[in-house]
Amino acid sequence: VLKGHSDPVACLAALDGNRLASGSWDNSVVIWNLADGTQLAKLEGHRRAVWSLAALADGRLASGSWDNSVIIWSFEDSKQLFKLQGHTRPVWSLVALDGGRLASGGGDASIIIWNLADGTQLAKLEGHTSYVQCLAVLDGDRLASGSRDRSIIIWSLADGKQLAKLEGHTKEVLSLALLDGNRLASGSDDKSIIIWNLA
Repeated sequence: VLKGHSDPVACLAALDGNRLASGSWDNSVVIWNLADGTQLAKLEGHRRAVWSLAALADGRLASGSWDNSVIIWSFEDSKQLFKLQGHTRPVWSLVALDGGRLASGGGDASIIIWNLADGTQLAKLEGHTSYVQCLAVLDGDRLASGSRDRSIIIWSLADGKQLAKLEGHTKEVLSLALLDGNRLASGSDDKSIIIWNLA
């Protein structure tokens, strides 16, 4: 049992075989040593709850917060590399993409694609009408996003275009998982899971 946060733990990210990152409503990210349960570092820079995490290449970590920002950290030395600011509402979801990119989903109903080399914004995907609460990377340079508007949108990351809109849930979409066979699973507040054929 790893104890160190003073408020609920909202998100986790596996960093490597022996380290784990946890994000909390106490505004911090803690890096844990899984071999003995000790706290290796505490990353502090957000002004509000940390709601999402994504492990990145080269010893880096992304954290998304209710302060509307994403911070890129070097978890090897606990340094803040840069802060990504572009959302106007809390950052609910993060996912690492190929090619040194990061996708963030916000309470402003948008998805921002970031260049992790310099922190610049590559694209802004708009099509949802409420919070983007979950993201999933698909093959073929595609991205799936689930929203409080009850829909899932499949995006082309090459040009930012909306490829499909999946509608079937009667309440907000809270989780997504890519399955074998070009299928996608979505979990909802309507207490159901839908399996979609992406073909």
